[in-house]
Amino acid sequence: MKSNMNSFFLAFMMILTLGLIQDVSAINTFSNTYTLSSDSIYETVDKVPVLKKAGGDVQKFLSREIKYPIDALAKELEGKVMVAFVVTKDGELANVELVKGFYKSIDDEALRVVKQLDKWKPGELNGQKVNTKVSIPVHFYIYDENREIAKQIKPFYENDRAPLFVIDKKKVTGLAHLEYYNIKSIRVIKGKKAVELYGEEAKNGVLVVETKPGTEPIYRRY
Repeated sequence: MKSNMNSFFLAFMMILTLGLIQDVSAINTFSNTYTLSSDSIYETVDKVPVLKKAGGDVQKFLSREIKYPIDALAKELEGKVMVAFVVTKDGELANVELVKGFYKSIDDEALRVVKQLDKWKPGELNGQKVNTKVSIPVHFYIYDENREIAKQIKPFYENDRAPLFVIDKKKVTGLAHLEYYNIKSIRVIKGKKAVELYGEEAKNGVLVVETKPGTEPIYRRY
């Protein structure tokens, strides 16, 4: 019995390793942006806008902030999303739009991170600060060390029927890196009982993890 339990813990930890925990309520929380319509918008300027974060390196900021969608990781989906936006003459972000995407959760994540590019040195034309339209690629790439993780979580997402994860009574839509010795218990709940306890989100089953008192999960992005 002990051997079987250890094997179960080991298999489960392979799934949990190097994952990402996200609050369900935070998935669609974006930085405030607005639509600019009354002023002229320029696509060609003398001085292009410069991001005030990450030393002006847009791609560095995006790669640091991207949270790889779990369903896309399970399907090993990679690619490039094109997003356009306007940097206003006041250095704010406006008119964020998807130009070309390829998978909903990845497209949503691309929009989420781009909407955090909220502080800019505005573009200039003829010595005047102007509203400038910018288009950028947002890259989604699975590094080699995470392909094994993708294979481990793939069975949970077959036919797009992902389970609900509950860690210490908190619903999550991603996975958390937890050392096996910090896990107090793991339960699998399926069917009607799962829905009664956790609602329709649990219709595909629930993995309930309880950690030992004082345990601090180590959160990581893919």
